[in-house]
Amino acid sequence: MRPSDNPSRPRSSRRTWTRDQLLKGLEIIGPLHTPLPPTLPPSPPVSRSNSPAPTIKRKYDAPSEHERFKRPRTTSDQTNDTPLRPPPTRIEPCEDGEVREEPPVASSSRIPVAPGIAIPNAVPIRRPRRGKMDAQHHDGLHDKYHQAGRLLKYSGDSRFWSTFAVTKKEYKPLANPPPPNSMYHKYGGLIARLELVDALVCFTYAIWNRDYSRKICYRNSWSTIEAFLAWCKQKWLSEEVIDAERSFIGLIYMIEGFIHVRKIAYFARMQIDRDVTKLYEEAKVNIDQTAAKAEQSQLSGNLNLGLGPQKPQATLSMLPSPESIAPVNSANSTPTTRDEGTPPNFPPAGFAAQKRAPHLPGQQLIHGRLLPQRYKDVPIPADTMDAMLSVTSTVSLSFLQNIKDHTNDTLAAAHCLREAQTTLNLTTLVRFFPTTFARVINTTLLPTEEHEPDIEDEEGELYWPGQGITGEGLGWVCLLGKAMIKEFGKAYGYRGVDGVVPKPNPEEAGSKPSLMASGPHQHQRPGSTPSGHTPHGSTPHGYSSQPSSSSAFPR
Repeated sequence: MRPSDNPSRPRSSRRTWTRDQLLKGLEIIGPLHTPLPPTLPPSPPVSRSNSPAPTIKRKYDAPSEHERFKRPRTTSDQTNDTPLRPPPTRIEPCEDGEVREEPPVASSSRIPVAPGIAIPNAVPIRRPRRGKMDAQHHDGLHDKYHQAGRLLKYSGDSRFWSTFAVTKKEYKPLANPPPPNSMYHKYGGLIARLELVDALVCFTYAIWNRDYSRKICYRNSWSTIEAFLAWCKQKWLSEEVIDAERSFIGLIYMIEGFIHVRKIAYFARMQIDRDVTKLYEEAKVNIDQTAAKAEQSQLSGNLNLGLGPQKPQATLSMLPSPESIAPVNSANSTPTTRDEGTPPNFPPAGFAAQKRAPHLPGQQLIHGRLLPQRYKDVPIPADTMDAMLSVTSTVSLSFLQNIKDHTNDTLAAAHCLREAQTTLNLTTLVRFFPTTFARVINTTLLPTEEHEPDIEDEEGELYWPGQGITGEGLGWVCLLGKAMIKEFGKAYGYRGVDGVVPKPNPEEAGSKPSLMASGPHQHQRPGSTPSGHTPHGSTPHGYSSQPSSSSAFPR
């Protein structure tokens, strides 16, 4: 007897379904689609190129912030396909589903990038906020970077004169030239210009620190930088530079433009507005008094404002019409005023002048608080308006000079910023300075926090200089310029202050007078450097043989 036939064995716990029960369960599930045949091969991985195309096409959606910062899965079916979007801007490890605590302000995956441009795979490090510093801190920065500017300026000048050919009178060799195989030897002309623009940034940053701590603008301090700024700009404009180097020309123009705008804004608030307000109030009183005199003259009949009463002119008689010349009869005995017969009766010239139309509200040539209150909403007689317009004010010579300086700064600022925006903008920044661009775009700093970043920091946050008309933003320009110099100079081994040509001591300069006037036997820097790095000609593009402009700024 089989075990299954044993009646004493308990039956299986599996329930037997009837046909009606199965049909009722299928009705709850709903209609079923035709199942796939069992012989169908397994589906290929999603990442394979020969995957079947979907039947419904969807428009590509940009990945969300959550998806962009998930760690990619490392499975066996993952391939080496290059992603179409730039890498994320932060490289901290993130688990699946983890969201960053501080997402960037602007996602780099949504920035239109030209082909071949790589966005750096890092975002700026968010340093702790330092807060407002006292004047002593900013004075220390002023002294530090003023001294650094002097060293860089001397080195740039000395290195520039050493790049000329030995046979040229402008040639001045270096006391301790760099080794022939060094980057400072190969790219001497470019290094000299980098040192000059670096010195300009240091000088500007030093003066700005002293201004910023006191919330003022010392115009005399900014005037000391004008000669060196023009000297540095001439060096860069006279060279045939490549596109990346052309951005430094825009940087020089931006520095110059923001200096002018800072002087405009602060001078308007602290001097021009006060002087103009004083003249405005004096003119307001004079206009009110002159209008009252004109009204009194009209009432008394003196229409010429006290120059004597106007003599009334005799009224011209009506000219006879052609009909009146004909023989007198009952038809033409009365003069007629028909258009074809009688000319118009023009009023006399004096009478027309006395009846000029008044100036209606909204048509006055005097506006604002200068217009007397009683004339705000009523017509003003023409003679009264003429009297008010005849009021003049006397200004001092100093005020006239201040106004002229103000207009000069305005025109100069417009020119410099117009030139700057053509060669230095976010497009050129992302092309040639991607690290600096990432520090500018992915920032949490505010436009009023120019004091927060360290100018020597190469990984911290920056801020694109904002609206210069506020009088601020020059600190951001210096921070931006320093970052550009450091990023660009890495390819050429640029070391900043650490690689300058040292200034000789007065004792050494006096004991070696022939060092700067040596002949062809001295070491010469080669003149063959890549495009845009070599001075051309004996005196490059109109350079003066004497560095008089450079000497105008104290070393």
